[in-house]
Amino acid sequence: MEREEKVSALQCPLCIKMGEEFVKYAERNPHLMYYVHDWYRRYRSLPKFFRSLSWELCSLKRFNVIYPVGDPIFIHVYKSYRNPYGIYHPIEPELPKEYRDLISKVDELISIHIERKKIPSEVFEDEKERAKFLEGLFNEIVKIGTNDKPKVSRKRLYVSDKLYRALKYTFFKEKIGLGVLEPFIRDPYLEDISCDGVGNIFVYHKIFGALMSTVRFDNDDELNKYIMRLCERIGKPPSVRNPIIDATLPDGSRLNVVFGRDLSRKGTNFTIRKYAKVPLSITQLIKFGTLDPLIAAYLWIMIQYKSNIFICGETASGKTTTLNAISVFIRPDAKVVSIEEVAEVQLPHQNWVSEVTKRSEDGSINIELYDLVKSALRQRPDYIIVGEIRGKEGHAVFQAMQTGHAVMTTFHAGDIKKFILRITGNPINIPETYLDIINVVVFQNMVFVPGMATPKRRVTSINEILGYDPVEKSCNFIEVFHWEPTLDKHVFRGVGNSYLLEERISRFMGLSEDEVREVYNELERRALILKKMVKNNILDYYDVWKVISTIYYMPSEEALRKIDVICSEVKQSV
Repeated sequence: MEREEKVSALQCPLCIKMGEEFVKYAERNPHLMYYVHDWYRRYRSLPKFFRSLSWELCSLKRFNVIYPVGDPIFIHVYKSYRNPYGIYHPIEPELPKEYRDLISKVDELISIHIERKKIPSEVFEDEKERAKFLEGLFNEIVKIGTNDKPKVSRKRLYVSDKLYRALKYTFFKEKIGLGVLEPFIRDPYLEDISCDGVGNIFVYHKIFGALMSTVRFDNDDELNKYIMRLCERIGKPPSVRNPIIDATLPDGSRLNVVFGRDLSRKGTNFTIRKYAKVPLSITQLIKFGTLDPLIAAYLWIMIQYKSNIFICGETASGKTTTLNAISVFIRPDAKVVSIEEVAEVQLPHQNWVSEVTKRSEDGSINIELYDLVKSALRQRPDYIIVGEIRGKEGHAVFQAMQTGHAVMTTFHAGDIKKFILRITGNPINIPETYLDIINVVVFQNMVFVPGMATPKRRVTSINEILGYDPVEKSCNFIEVFHWEPTLDKHVFRGVGNSYLLEERISRFMGLSEDEVREVYNELERRALILKKMVKNNILDYYDVWKVISTIYYMPSEEALRKIDVICSEVKQSV
């Protein structure tokens, strides 16, 4: 098919072969149809089109998939057995090189309109208002003409229908969006975006794992100009004095930049950790196999009775994701204070105070985690959530736990031995005799699962800390849950063995010594409630919160009887 031909996707045989859903998108976005034709001409195969991706695709070792991330952007991911890396290719309207100068022409015409209309500068301060205003001006200035070649008048620019779409997309991608990274930022299936220097951009995909993108920076000048413009936009430009940048992008994603070849041998590098607007829910984690209903029920009962919980794991193991997911088990009417370096914790609770650290470039103002944790003790919180313990703030956190505040936090450690070594060593230096203040230590890691093509996140172990033995000079703990890798199954080892359930939780529940085994029945009932929530497709984070907060103060027997009806009511209210 020649690109100049005006062929509708509704009559295109290849589009029809791709499926009805694809035809709808291709009819609105002709560049998608052209791309598929080019692909078929080169490889004599057709990708599969998905409106949304399912987790069942995780098991594919070879894939060829296109999916939308919001008109007019689509993503093509594919991998063959010969290529060690899967490929990530954004499909977007392309403005031909010979027409790139039209961007500056539109800029010029918009400037004339702004001066003529005497638009106040306040209009451009708010991102949404600025985008809305610029779109109105663009539509007023750029018109679809009858000729294929662009025509410029004193106040207008006339272009063809096809060029209009490409020009508008490119203009707003560069002026309002994030330029070459716009498709990446829009993609909800990406976790990380990274550039190691001059060369290709790499991504970590939630479904397909590590992929190499076809987008690249060809030289230092191109890369540095882009990063400088991006950092200036968020008010943190890199410099010789300050070449390392940690910042937050407008959508909440975390940006780290190491600027220049003095520090980075391949050139400026950057990493973006994507921000999920809606956190993953506990029922989604159950469905993904990250943990099972019994583990979720165990954490529910521990959080309800104000246990101190550390979620540990290596980098990118999903610690904060799990922390967000289990936070729905915090009492609905509790006061919660969260303290972080970069805001990642998202809570549905109304009485929630969110605090972040602050550092000025000249060092004159430094509000650290330690300062905020100390301040939180004077705010009478029921729960304190600390994004991550890395240094002296650990002492303030332990002080909070000693004074009766329930603390939930994340920590970098791969197993229980490394956890004890890190938390008792420099720079945290918590005395070993204080370790029994911690109740539960959860370990979550990226592991290889039988039958899966890419590593998956699994809770690999849950341990109850009993305390320090001065005679043996070791910390005693009980592993109550263990992940069995060959079966990809979580095993509960706590029946008749859990110190916290039998000695602590049973007392809070008002159980006598003869009734102590009832705590395990309570655990099973809560696990059944969570299973029913998954079965009823209560997967959205805020739907889960609605269900949990509805049944929170019910006896578990009553909640189990009513759970199907409550789930149905929540789904109908959406």
